[in-house]
Amino acid sequence: MSKRKILTTVIIPGLLISGLIVVLINNRKEFPGELVLSQTQLDFGTVPEWEGRVTRTVSAQNTGKRLLHINRIQTGCNYIEIEGPKAIPPGKEGTFKVLLDPQFLPDDTTSATVILFTDSPKTPQVYLTIVATAKRFATLSAEVCDFGEILPKTLYEKQVKLCINAPINQQEIRLLPSEYPMLTWDITPAPSSECFIITIYLNVQKRDRAAKTNHYNVGEPFSALLTVAFPNERTLTLPIIARIIGPVTVKPENLSYGTINKEAIPSLEFTLSAKTEFKVLSIQAPDSLEIVDIPKTVQSKTGSPLYERWFKVSWDVSKSPSLLREEIRITTSATSTPIRIPVYGYFDADQPTISSSSQTK
Repeated sequence: MSKRKILTTVIIPGLLISGLIVVLINNRKEFPGELVLSQTQLDFGTVPEWEGRVTRTVSAQNTGKRLLHINRIQTGCNYIEIEGPKAIPPGKEGTFKVLLDPQFLPDDTTSATVILFTDSPKTPQVYLTIVATAKRFATLSAEVCDFGEILPKTLYEKQVKLCINAPINQQEIRLLPSEYPMLTWDITPAPSSECFIITIYLNVQKRDRAAKTNHYNVGEPFSALLTVAFPNERTLTLPIIARIIGPVTVKPENLSYGTINKEAIPSLEFTLSAKTEFKVLSIQAPDSLEIVDIPKTVQSKTGSPLYERWFKVSWDVSKSPSLLREEIRITTSATSTPIRIPVYGYFDADQPTISSSSQTK
């Protein structure tokens, strides 16, 4: 056979066939796996937290022509777990189990997005939204019981509503600590409801007069923690706070002149107030501070009777060291414990005068 004939009958057709095979291979249609969920949102509805974990299922189908792998599942929260197959054959279904722990659900209705990561180029990420509402075993009408400003040796009371969503005997509810000298309480059924009324009584006793921190005008804080305990070992905690004041309070609690010019005679003001009428018996101050009673007539903004006295304090720098660190002591008819007002200031001949509006409020 001649070379030309071999070329035309064997080699050229062979090359054409090889090229066609390469083209067919390169243009072959791909049918990868594809994950399709039966639903993209799963609503658990209202879930009682005391009944434990709740389970729902979601089916998923591989609509592709190849085996599909689920590489990982991301829940994005601590109250959801997902259990399911690691791979789904082509044309087959798999079931994913969604486990929800209502104990860790946020308050009110909440939603989370679960992401399923696959090896499919068509569905590399598949999303499932999960919605749920937690129903608490019990709730309190307040997050904090705030008594506000209180006087020592005076009884105060506040009420908080306790609502329980499961049947329970009142005798099985305990309030802890059971004994606390300054804090007592009782619990009674609320009328026309399944709730209870917790009445909290607070009576802070005055400390020993020898204690150096016995100055109630500075707003000493009081805090305690009331725990409501149930027979199923569940608890609710209620912080209790107050601000202990004296019978007569002072505002501002300290006076600061800042840095002033040596030639200036700066002045600041303070106010004494009480819920009952009082008299100022004595005022003790260093010679460099001149205190003058200011007559004023101001109507109470709170609507409750409030007795107030206003004073102006002028600093005579000629009678003072450059650094002023003194204290004003005021004795009233309301209490034998004096009210103490720290006073600060500094004068420098090279500094311009700073307005007395810099006082602490």
